[in-house]
Amino acid sequence: MENSFYGIIIKVENLDRCRSFYRDILGLGAPVLDSNFWVEFKLSGEVSLALEKAQSEEKMPISRGRISWICRVESLEEVINRLDQYGFQPLYEEESRLDFKMYVFCDPEGNPFYVCSELPKE
Repeated sequence: MENSFYGIIIKVENLDRCRSFYRDILGLGAPVLDSNFWVEFKLSGEVSLALEKAQSEEKMPISRGRISWICRVESLEEVINRLDQYGFQPLYEEESRLDFKMYVFCDPEGNPFYVCSELPKE
């Protein structure tokens, strides 16, 4: 078997709230796996985003913000408007370094992620 990238795991305290955020607000759709401790969304191809519920006695890592992920969307304006409707404002906008316009947001537990759309080629 060849090595490959499978996905991203985000450890969360409130799995129900984060499931709703990623499914409904960010628009990732229905999870491919949904349990009381693990929710997995198929992003594209073989890549997944998983939410893992932290155990009650488990301390959450203090390194939040050191790792984030990028979600490329067809309609950046639509996704930003939907996030805004639910009270999620971008932390900042980043442009041009990678030929993408990107906005940085945080999920309900403060985990950062980027939302981007390809810039038109000139």
